[in-house]
Amino acid sequence: MREMIVIMGPMFWLILFFATLALAVLAERLFYFHRININSGDFLRGLSALLRSGQYDECLHEARQLPGPMARVVEAVLSRPRLSRHELREIALEASEVEVYRIERNVRTLLVCATVMPLLGVLGTLLALVHFYEQPGVTDGAAAAPQVAETLQQALLLSASGIALAIPTYLFYMYLASRARKLINSVERAGLECVHIIADAREEAQEEVSAPAAPVAADQPEAK
Repeated sequence: MREMIVIMGPMFWLILFFATLALAVLAERLFYFHRININSGDFLRGLSALLRSGQYDECLHEARQLPGPMARVVEAVLSRPRLSRHELREIALEASEVEVYRIERNVRTLLVCATVMPLLGVLGTLLALVHFYEQPGVTDGAAAAPQVAETLQQALLLSASGIALAIPTYLFYMYLASRARKLINSVERAGLECVHIIADAREEAQEEVSAPAAPVAADQPEAK
């Protein structure tokens, strides 16, 4: 393995740099998604039960205790419960847009690495061939067989290493991009669901207050 690295030369270290960068991004994003993972269904059901009973402070406290973008969007909506449904919806969408950057941060770096690494491998292959043909006597057919074999080995190893490292990097990019899109949809859904729960609970409370009281039956005279 060490001999192969020596044969590939400095270009391999550049490819290895992008591979290390991709690995660091992958580890950071996986840890981030694991840390903010919460059960959105249970969270929204508990939120609905508290809001319908008028416990806004308890809901706000619960949202502040949970990590991740979903809780932050819900907290932004719960902090202004007296606004209209349309205004709450705007707040939820704005808060969701802010969280999109945090969710997708560094994910596209994997795509950049997956694109650059095979290109660096091809560039290393071309540079190795150019350097080989620049040597005196090569164009006249005076190159030694070991020299030709070493050049071809270097060229092929560079291309192979770039492609071999780019394939898993691109697959991990697709996985993280899919997971990010799923999380963004969950965050937007939680924010809008919170808006509807607050507005519906408020409308139900107003209807109960404005509903006329049932008439009291008059006392019947005693029968003689």
